Amino acid sequence: MVLIHKGRHTQTLHYHLRSDKEHTVHEAESVGILLGLHILSSRKSKKVLAAIRVNNQAAIKAFTSDLRNPGHHLIREALRIASKISKERKKGGKNKHMLTIRWTAGHKRIEGNELADREAKEVAKGHTSDTKLLPRYLRKPVLTNSSTVKKAHNESLAKEWREEWRNSKQGKVLTLFDKSTPSSKFLKLLSNPKLSRAAASMVAQLRLTHFLLNGYLKRIGRTDNARCLACGEDEEDTTHFLLRCRNYAHERWPLAQHATKKRKSLTLQTMLGDLQFILPLAAYIHATGRFMRPGERSTNQTNITVR
Repeated sequence: MVLIHKGRHTQTLHYHLRSDKEHTVHEAESVGILLGLHILSSRKSKKVLAAIRVNNQAAIKAFTSDLRNPGHHLIREALRIASKISKERKKGGKNKHMLTIRWTAGHKRIEGNELADREAKEVAKGHTSDTKLLPRYLRKPVLTNSSTVKKAHNESLAKEWREEWRNSKQGKVLTLFDKSTPSSKFLKLLSNPKLSRAAASMVAQLRLTHFLLNGYLKRIGRTDNARCLACGEDEEDTTHFLLRCRNYAHERWPLAQHATKKRKSLTLQTMLGDLQFILPLAAYIHATGRFMRPGERSTNQTNITVR
């Protein structure tokens, strides 16, 4: 908090709120307002028109809320001090102590905000003003924000889960196609409205190498032979099915054309990791008829259109 009186910077107060795992930006803004009110209530002169300028609308709106959320205890204390100032103003008769809280957009080219921004960098280093200069409410540690603690805990769990996933067998495979995994990109990949649930399921299985090809079925003991049923090659794995099987060369042609149009190479990384290939890939799987029941290929037609 910086005080500017008659165009001059006359006073500064700092208060460090500790880690962002315990407090929020909203609380920091509320502390700034509290410091400003404390200075105004401490001044001897009551012949002052005062304005507290804040660049956080949420902190200002909190004054008209029911004050039940974590961190609102600071606003309640600010209101108490403001009420004290109001009572002193009434005692002063004509010499009124007028007070306004205003929203200020941004920091640039506004002297007070520029000064406050520079002072905030000192606070970020852990600097706090002498305890005697602070309002009594801030002379002891501020209550920890329970919502922030929960958020930090959930973020820690999510980070731990991401690391476990990346180090798992499936995670290592997916990382080859998508460096951001695990992320919402995978869900977006499968949430195309033009993609049926069955097609989305097949694409997901391909990415996880749990696709019902004979190479995988033999590994889990569901078949005795890993041979490709279409061309007879010894092992039918994901690479073979998508890129090498000569019996699916005709069905693979639209994929190759799509890759050329997008100026990309037709690789596993492109087909399984690029959002632009989700529909062509689903169309290829359908066109091969590899996973359809007998007679289904001749009676059913794909509803996937690739442009």
